[in-house]
Amino acid sequence: MLPTGRLVQGLIIFSGLWGVLFLWQVYGLLPPDGFDFVATGWALFVVAGALTFVRPRIAFYLAFVLAIAALAASLGEPEHYAIAEGTNYLALATLFLGAASQVLLLILIPYHLYRSRKDQWAWPGAKSAP
Repeated sequence: MLPTGRLVQGLIIFSGLWGVLFLWQVYGLLPPDGFDFVATGWALFVVAGALTFVRPRIAFYLAFVLAIAALAASLGEPEHYAIAEGTNYLALATLFLGAASQVLLLILIPYHLYRSRKDQWAWPGAKSAP
């Protein structure tokens, strides 16, 4: 794996571990159905973290989709902007570090997959670059 692959692997594992703190914070704030939905997303990050050791390519694709979903769910919430303006620094750190790790995943996963391509040519039968 390229060094960016190890960084992506670490970010995926970090997201799964950071999700524990996030779930602890939102447990009392969300309705049961909403919490179940968030917990399912966290469980998928844990699965992606485990997959990084056996099937990293599949884990990277899964983490990319999960990062998009996490940011889409997070950026549209006005409560998150209220947290940013408030004084709850643990919630702010959780929100900021979680969003930052998702943004880094969205940048580094395509970069890593592009750099780790085996064949540089797009059509069958083309000669491979040395």
